[in-house]
Amino acid sequence: MAKKGKYGIYIAGGIALLFGILAFCMMFLDAVTYTGKAFGSEFSFTGSQLAFGDKLEEGSIEVETLKFNIMTLLGFALPLIGGVLALLFKNGLITKIVTTACFVVGAVFLFSTTGFTAISLTQDVKDVITLAYDEKLAVGPILGGIFAILGAVVCFFKGTIAKKIGC
Repeated sequence: MAKKGKYGIYIAGGIALLFGILAFCMMFLDAVTYTGKAFGSEFSFTGSQLAFGDKLEEGSIEVETLKFNIMTLLGFALPLIGGVLALLFKNGLITKIVTTACFVVGAVFLFSTTGFTAISLTQDVKDVITLAYDEKLAVGPILGGIFAILGAVVCFFKGTIAKKIGC
């Protein structure tokens, strides 16, 4: 007879990995939106622009507007790393702590994206934006943070989920 619950840990790890992948994919949605104080104009940056930097191109002139930001990159990458670790390793205490921490820290970083945006902006752009625009968190980090929190719950209760599935 086959052992009951042999694959339950891997199914729970797969669910955690799915939440990690979903949180990482939110990098390609709008992360921060700026609304003009005077004229109501609006523009936004995606998570990938904030993480890896971006240049504004006007004709033949290129102006660097965003620099590489490790904190934003970690916000999107840590849930993915936690999901991979949850799938690869069995349900031990250290594994549970590390994978849950990856998801939780990733969620905190994602909800703090507007604070990390100021680090990414070059000085000239930062001066213009802070005076003329209001900054708010957009849909990408919000959904990514929610997926990261769900992944943390799955990692924390991975053994219980595996017993309930009973595969």
